[in-house]
Order: sequence, then structure tokens, then C-alpha cells
Amino acid sequence: MKAYIFLNLLFLSLALQAQQKGVTSVSASVNPGQAALAFDDNPSTGWQLGINDVKNEQSLMLALETPGDVKELQIDATGISAKDMQRLIDVFITYDPMNPGETVAFTAKGNKLIFAKPKYGAHVKIVFKGAILSAPVKINEIAVVIDQTAEKQQAPDDAQPWRNAQLPVEERIELLLAAMTPADKMELIREGWGIPGIPRLGIPFMNKVEAIHGFSYGSGATIFPQSIGLGATWNKQLVEAVAAAIGVETVSANTLQAWSPVLDVAQDARWGRCEETYGEDPVLVSEIGGAWIKGFQSQGLMTTPKHFGIHGAPLGGRDSHDIGLSEREMHEIHLVPFRHAIKVYDCQSIMMSYNDY
Repeated sequence: MKAYIFLNLLFLSLALQAQQKGVTSVSASVNPGQAALAFDDNPSTGWQLGINDVKNEQSLMLALETPGDVKELQIDATGISAKDMQRLIDVFITYDPMNPGETVAFTAKGNKLIFAKPKYGAHVKIVFKGAILSAPVKINEIAVVIDQTAEKQQAPDDAQPWRNAQLPVEERIELLLAAMTPADKMELIREGWGIPGIPRLGIPFMNKVEAIHGFSYGSGATIFPQSIGLGATWNKQLVEAVAAAIGVETVSANTLQAWSPVLDVAQDARWGRCEETYGEDPVLVSEIGGAWIKGFQSQGLMTTPKHFGIHGAPLGGRDSHDIGLSEREMHEIHLVPFRHAIKVYDCQSIMMSYNDY
């Protein structure tokens, strides 16, 4: 038990150290327990890659505390020369950690990777290519440098009337839409793992997470049993407490919304996402799912019950496939949990998720 407590305190300490440098969490392809040591302001510690590790591609994924225009990375490393930096490293800056996109061009100057043009994002993936180095490496410290130009260009509140909380919401919306460019509007509707902000207009970002059984996007979070295991407890109070605990860790990671709970009713064991559900009975799914919503929202967060109604009943058990249900079966089984979440648990922040389509 003492060892368990010590490890939890260690992970918490490392996570807080990373957060002090503008990074809420960091995950690594190997030696994940060391990843946060690259953010502890102590060059004598760091993320280590052994001789066998450098034979293959390795990576670090950083979740930024506040999304912004990343203009530079500073990497203090032992075993990597300035010349190595350019050919060894690929950098991805993205709002969707599951889809890093294209590499960002940079120029290596000493220990600095300077981007030709700042790239907006909430996550930075640093890839160390394999089979280039032939000796162990230690990444001592990493710093992410954000371009503050957009924030400085923001006009004062009195020049941005849509920020006046005394005006009717409808009027504020119209004022803001009139001030936005087509590019601004496209930026807000191209949702990935969150919604980007537009600093110059005072529009904040909104980070999101899957969180069906834990925060999961970074090291140090508490991971609970999968949803099917939570449903098997038949214990609403326990599930509510689990969701509240996940909510606390989600808040600490500067994240506002979760793509959960899964309210699909799973009645075909061939479907590959049964473990994300609470089971095959609509009443059980309704009650356990509602308890999850109650616990998560108790922390002031938003839930996204998903997926589309009836998504969990595809023909042949194939994901995102056709369905073959009568209207009666749809209303009496598969739509029950969604209706229950809104009417009984007052899930006012409910938004049907489309993140898997």
C-alpha cells in the first residue's frame, strides 16, 4: 500500500512539474515514467532512450495547458548534436492527438527548433526517427515557446461589444459573427479533440477528452475499469463517484468536456465496441449512464453522451454499418438511455457526438 501511495504521489508531482512549464500532460512511446522529467527544470534528470530504443522511432506527445501559436521548441539533450536535430526530429502540432497531420518545417539552431511560421495547436508530438543515432540519448529539458502576438493584438473589451455580458445572447452572437472572417468561422467548426480558440476575438479554446473510464490523455491519471465493468457493478453511487473522480482530474488537465458516457445498448457480442457500453439492457444503461453524467457534471464539466442513437446495433456487428431495426425496437430499447439522460438527469449540456464519423 505504501508503495502504491508513493507511486501516485510521484506521478502527481511529475504532472505538476510539467504543468508549470505550460504542459498539462506528456506521454511517451517508451519509458513513460520518465517523460515528465523533461519538464522538471533539472537538467540532471530526463527521458532516456537506450541503445535499443534509438534503433526504432520514438516519440513524446505533449498536451499544452493553453492552446496557442507554437513558434519554437527548445530541446536540451545529451547525445544529440545540433546537427543531429535537423535530421533526427519530426514535429507535429495539432488539435487532434489521434491525427497529428503533416510535419511542421523548422530550422535547428543550437538546441532550438524554430518554425518558419507559428502553428496553432493544443498538442505537440515530437518524433525521434529510428536508426539514425547509434548511442543512448537523454532528453534533459523541453520548453514550448508560444507566440503571444495574437493575444497582444486583442482589442480592449469596449471595442468588442460581443463580450458584454449585459447584452442579450442573440445580439452578442450576431455581433461576433459580423466580426469574424470566413477563416475564423471555419476554424471553429473544424472540431478535432476540442475546439480551437481565436485569441484576438476573445474566443476561448475548449479542450475535450474521451474519458469513458479515465482522463486517459497523458500519464498520471487514474484509469478505472472499462465501461462494461462499471455497468456490471449495478451500483449507481459507485459509478457517480468514479465519474466525479475523473472529472476532478479532467479539470486539473484544463479540459472542459468529455466524449462520454457511451449510451449505446450493446446486444451483439460481435460488435467491437461492447466494452465501451454499460451492457445489453436499456434500463441498466440508462441508470448507470445517468449516474456517470451526474458525477461528471458535479465538477462543472460538460458531457457528450454518445454515439448517435442506435449506433450500437449495426448489422453483422460491424462498426458504423447499416441497421435493420423496427421503429418499435428503436424507441423501446436503443433510444431509451438518451431520452432518460435528458428527462431524468437533466443533462443540459448533452450534444450527440460525431467524433467517430
